[in-house]
Amino acid sequence: MSLAFQNADSIRQALLEELQNLLTSDTAALQRAEARIKQLEYTDGYGIYLSELIMNQALELPLRQIASIMLTRYVENHWSEPSLDESGAENTNCVLPEHSKRSIRNILPNGLYDPNSKIRSSVAHTISTISATDWPQVWTELFDIIIKCLGGTENSIHGAMQILREFSYDEKQIKELGPVVISEVYRIFDSEQVYSIKTRTSAIRILKSVFLSISINILDKQEQASMMNSILTNFMDKLLHYLSMNCGETSNFLLRTEIVKILTFLVTDMPKYILPYMDQLLPIIWQLLTQIARVYVKVIVNRTEPSPFTTSDNEEDDEQANFSNMIIQIFEFIQCIIGAGRFRSVIKSVLTDLVYIIIVYIQVSAQQIEDWDEDPEKFVEDEDETGVELTIRLSGQDVLVTLNDELSAKVLPALQEAIRRHMNVAEAEKAAGNSHWWKIQEACMVAVHTFNEVILDSGDQFDLLNYLTFAREMLNYHESAHLVGRALWTLSSYSKSPLYNIQMLEEILNVTLQSLTPDKSIVLKICAVRAVYGFIYSHLRAESEKRALIKTKLIGCLDGILGIIPGSKSSVLALLLETITTMINFDNDFAATSQGKLVPLIIAVFIKYPEDPFILEILQEMIKAISQNPSCQQSLQEKFIPTLVSILQLEGDLAKAGKQDIALDILTSIVKHSAAPLSNMLIENAFPAMIHCVLRTDDQSVMVSGGECLRAYIFLSPEQICTYKNGEGLNYVMQLTTMLLNPMNNEMTAGQIGRLVITIITKMGNMLGENVDLLLKAVISKMQLVECLKVVMSLVVIFAHLFLTQMDAVLNFLSTVPGPTGEPAMQFVFNNWLSRQASFFGAYERKVTTMAMCKLFEYGLTTQDNRLTSITIKERIHVDNLNTTPRVKTRSQAASSQQWVTIPALVKMFKLLINELAHLREVKLACLETDSEDEDDPPSGEKQLISPPKGRFISDLYFNDDDDEDVDDDLLTQELSKNPLFQANMEEYLAGFLQNFSSSEHFNMFVPHLNEQEKSILRSIQVNVE
Repeated sequence: MSLAFQNADSIRQALLEELQNLLTSDTAALQRAEARIKQLEYTDGYGIYLSELIMNQALELPLRQIASIMLTRYVENHWSEPSLDESGAENTNCVLPEHSKRSIRNILPNGLYDPNSKIRSSVAHTISTISATDWPQVWTELFDIIIKCLGGTENSIHGAMQILREFSYDEKQIKELGPVVISEVYRIFDSEQVYSIKTRTSAIRILKSVFLSISINILDKQEQASMMNSILTNFMDKLLHYLSMNCGETSNFLLRTEIVKILTFLVTDMPKYILPYMDQLLPIIWQLLTQIARVYVKVIVNRTEPSPFTTSDNEEDDEQANFSNMIIQIFEFIQCIIGAGRFRSVIKSVLTDLVYIIIVYIQVSAQQIEDWDEDPEKFVEDEDETGVELTIRLSGQDVLVTLNDELSAKVLPALQEAIRRHMNVAEAEKAAGNSHWWKIQEACMVAVHTFNEVILDSGDQFDLLNYLTFAREMLNYHESAHLVGRALWTLSSYSKSPLYNIQMLEEILNVTLQSLTPDKSIVLKICAVRAVYGFIYSHLRAESEKRALIKTKLIGCLDGILGIIPGSKSSVLALLLETITTMINFDNDFAATSQGKLVPLIIAVFIKYPEDPFILEILQEMIKAISQNPSCQQSLQEKFIPTLVSILQLEGDLAKAGKQDIALDILTSIVKHSAAPLSNMLIENAFPAMIHCVLRTDDQSVMVSGGECLRAYIFLSPEQICTYKNGEGLNYVMQLTTMLLNPMNNEMTAGQIGRLVITIITKMGNMLGENVDLLLKAVISKMQLVECLKVVMSLVVIFAHLFLTQMDAVLNFLSTVPGPTGEPAMQFVFNNWLSRQASFFGAYERKVTTMAMCKLFEYGLTTQDNRLTSITIKERIHVDNLNTTPRVKTRSQAASSQQWVTIPALVKMFKLLINELAHLREVKLACLETDSEDEDDPPSGEKQLISPPKGRFISDLYFNDDDDEDVDDDLLTQELSKNPLFQANMEEYLAGFLQNFSSSEHFNMFVPHLNEQEKSILRSIQVNVE
C-alpha cells in the first residue's frame, strides 16, 4: 500500500467523514464519497482504521455497519497473495503489508464480544474470510481465540458460532480440533440453566458443518465411523430429549427446527450413522407431528382458538413463524426418509397414518383464504406447485408427491383409507354445524389430484368412481367457492377415465362455464380456468366423443376467460394466456373462428406488458400457435406487423422507450413459425424495418435481438432474402452481421453470432461468393478482443461447425489468413478453443465442438497434415513436490506447484476426449447409484444419496431427449443430424474411438503426455497404456 498519509489522525477523520457521506441520500455526495474511499484504500492504515471504527461502540450503529461492509470488501480484494491467471502470469492486485494484516487480526476478535448481533456477525464473516488464507499457518492463535469466546458471554459465544459456521477444516484439523469444537457445542447445548435458547440453538447449528467436514475429509471408513459414533453417542440422547419436550423456556420451536435439520442432514448425507437411532427417533417425530396438529388446525387453519404464539419483528422471536418452519422442516425430514431406500420400510408400516396426517396439514388456512379472496395473484402463486413462498400446505403436498414418486400405486390403499376416515369426520362436523367442515374435504381432493396418473393407471386399487361421484356432489355447495373450485379442478384431471361418461362430462363442463360468469368469485373463476386447462390436457391426443364435446364448449370458455383478463395482474394473466394457448393448439377450427378476438388480445398484451418476461414468453407461445394455423396466419400478420414496424421505425429517445428489442423478439417468433415462402408483409415491410432498426441502434439488446431475427429470416427463406430488391437483401445480411462482429462494439452483441454465421453459411451457400471469407475474417477479428466465455464459445463454434462440414476449405482458410500476431490464424483459433473446451455449455455448442474434435483428431492422425500437426497449445500441469502435507496450501504455494507446458494440439484434443468419456461414465454411474436407492433396505455400508457432479463438461446435454433448452436450435441440428457421428451414443462412441486409436501406430507417442488419472480412464476401457 503505497499512498500513506503522514498524519494518521487526518486519515481517520477523512475516512469517518466519507463513511458518513456513504449513508447520505444525496447522489452526488454519495458518488464523491465512493471515489474518495477508493483513494483511501491505498493508504497503509485504511484497514486498521476501519477496524477501529467498527469497535467504537460510541459511534452510531449505521456508521459501524457501513465500516464493517467496507472492511469485508477490502479484505476480500486485498488480503490474499497474487494468483495465477489463465496465461500463467501473476495478477497484480495490491496486497496489504504484513504489519497491517497483523494489526487487523489483533483488533477484530474484540468485535466478537460486541453487544450488537449485527456487528458480531459482520466481524465473524470478516474473520472467516481472513482465516481461509491465514489459518493455521499465519494466524496460529485463531482457534484459541474462538475457544475462549465459547467460554465467555452469550455475546461472544454467538460471535464464535458465526465463525465456526463458515469454518473449513482439512483432514488433520478436523481430527485434532473437531472434538474440541464438539465438546464446547455439547457443553453449551446442554447447559439449559446457564444459556438462553438462542445461544443453545446457535451451538446446535455448528454440528452440520462439523459433520460435513468429517464426511469430506476423513476418507477412512473405520476412522470416520469411530468419530461419528463417538459424537452421536453423546449427542443423540440430548437431541431426542429436547425434540420431545413440550415448548417452554428450554425447548422452543426454533431449537427443535434446528435439531430436525441436523437429523435431516444425517439421513441424506450420512445415513448409516443415524440408522441405529431410527427406532427411537421416528416415534418422537411422529408424536411431535400429531400433537401439534390440533393446535395447527384450531389456531391457524380455523382460528377457533386464540393464538398462543407471540409475534415479533425479529425473525427468531416470532413464535408463529418458528412453529410453521418447524412443521415444514419435519416434512422435509419425512421426504428424505421416503427417498432413502433403507428407511422406506419404516414409512410403509405407517403409510395410512402418514397420509392421514399430511392431509390434515394441507388444509387451507384462514389467513390464506383472506389473502386469496383479496388478492387473486397470491392465490395463483400459492397454489402453483412451484410457488414462490414455501407454505405448510405446499410442503405437505411435496411429501405426497414424494410418496407418489417413490411408492407409486403402493400408496393407494393407504390414500383410500385416509380419505374414508377424513370424510367420516367431515360429515360429522358438517352435521354438528361446524362451518369449516369443507376444508378437510378440499384437502382430500388435493391429495387425490396429486396421485392423478397413478390412480388412472391403477385399475381397481382406488375406488375412483365412488370418489368422482362424491366430488360431483361437492359442486352443489355454492357457499364455499374454494371447495367448488377444487372439485372442478380435480374432476377435470380425471375426465379421460373410462368411468367418466359423456353425460357426466357435459354436466361438469356446463358447471365450469357457469363458474366463469362475471357474478362468480374470482377464486372460483380461476379454478374454472384451471379446469378448462385440465379438460383439454386430458384429451390432447386421440379423437374421441369426449374431445368433440369439449370443442363445442371452447368459445364459451374463451368468452369467460376474456372477461377475467381486464384488471388481471401478471400471475393471473399468465394462467389465462397459457390456457387460451392450449385451447388454440387443441382445435384449429376454434382458433380460426375466434381469431377476431385472439389477435387483438395478443396485440393488447404485447403493448401493455413489454417488460414482463414471463408474460412475453407465454405470448410468444400463443403467437407460435396462431402462426402455425394456416387459417390465422394472415390475420395475425396483417394486424400485428404494422404495430411492430411502427415500433422498429422509432428513432432517438422514442426508440429506447419503444422496447425495440422486444418487438424484434416478437417478429422473430412470427417469422420462425411461419411457412416458406414468407408473406409480402414479412419481406417487404418487416424485413427492411428490422434491418434499418438494428443498423442505426447503439442498444446492445436490440443488436442481439436483431441478429436472432435475421437468423430466423435466413433459415426460413434464404432465397427470398438474397433476392430482395435485386441483391440488396444480401448486402443487408452482410452489413448487419459485420456490425455485430465489430470489435469496437460491446462483446456481448456477439453472444449468439455463431449461430447466425453458421445459418448464413449453411443456408445461403453458393449465393455468398467471397462474402464467406469476409465473414470468417470478421469472426477472427472479433475473437481477438473478447473475454466472455459465452462469446468466445459462440465464435469458436463457427469454425467447429465448418470443420464438420467443410474440413478442407476451413483448413485452407485458417492456414493462409494471418492471426493477430502474424502466425496463421489456425494457431490463434485453436488456442482460444481448446483452452476453454471443458467450460463450454449449451446443448448445440457442446455437440458441435466435441464432434469437431473427433473429426479433427482422426483427420490429423490419418493425413499427418502439417497445418494441423504443427499447432501447439499451452497447458497448465500440477507438480506437487513442494508440499506433501495434508494441510491446506496458501495460494502462493498452490501457484508454485503449477507449471505451463507446450503440447501438440492433437494431444490436447486426445486428453479432452478422454476426460469427456470419464465424465459421461461418472454421470451414468451416479444415475445408476441414485436409481438403486429405489430398492428397499440396501446394504448398510453403501452411501445412499449421491448427487451427480456439477455439469462443466461438454457432454452434460448430449442428445438428452428431455432437454428442451434451445429447442428452436433444432433448426441448426437438423443440418448436422445427417452426420453419422451425431447418431451415436456418445459414451459408446468415445470408448470405441479411443479403443481404435490405441491400436494405431501413433498411440505410443501420445501416452507420455497423459497423467495417471487419464491413464486410469483408458485402462477402464481395456486400453493398455503401460
